[in-house]
Amino acid sequence: MARRATVIKQEREKGGALLVLDAGNSLVGDRAPAQRSQGQTSVTAMNRMGYDAMALGPKDLALGLAVLQERLAEAEFAVLSANAVISGSQELVASPYALFEMDDYPVGVIGLSGGRGTSEIAVLDPIEAAYEAVAALAPQADIIILLSQAGSTTDQQIAETVEGIDLIISGGQLAFNTAWQAENTGTLIVHADESSAGHAGRRLGIAQLTFDAAGQLIQHEWQRLTIGASIAEDPDIAAWVREQTR
Repeated sequence: MARRATVIKQEREKGGALLVLDAGNSLVGDRAPAQRSQGQTSVTAMNRMGYDAMALGPKDLALGLAVLQERLAEAEFAVLSANAVISGSQELVASPYALFEMDDYPVGVIGLSGGRGTSEIAVLDPIEAAYEAVAALAPQADIIILLSQAGSTTDQQIAETVEGIDLIISGGQLAFNTAWQAENTGTLIVHADESSAGHAGRRLGIAQLTFDAAGQLIQHEWQRLTIGASIAEDPDIAAWVREQTR
């Protein structure tokens, strides 16, 4: 985490528009602080690193509705899902999308959850939810980014069929090293890391995107960075982590 903070700080120091985003399943992993605090330490860490938005994955939803609402209230970043609803209703658990202003471009970020949900939370069809969210965002945003836990196959279906999405940041399993681009729509899919026991959080994706005046993606570079000992720890975050793990 402290090395991840260093990379984020270095990217900020380069200047220019920057969004720090997470595709989800990030609140509770297999480590004691996050488990013990039911994701509270994860939210605090993301607040300290200046995250802008994350999607809710199935492991996040498994915290339960009451705990999840506590985490949403603590987050200083947007926590998103366009398809997770309170069971027996159409009431969304979180905001479906958020808007950001980046270098005079209005940027819309959508969240999609995956999995089967819980007794308290139902997960609706992600493709239908993507259509609806993009339709709602399109009049407001020149650029649309989707944070998705719907799975790689579904993400590719969305990329090929839902017009208007510039970038999908994919979570879940089957991380891949290179970016994938849909032939029909030009939508780009990137996948930095997968959530697995003892492994999640060791990689960070860095996308450099260039848009024309109309908000069309015209150039991209994608790097899947392994966070290792060659990256120095951010001292403030490192000290905070040590306090949480005593």
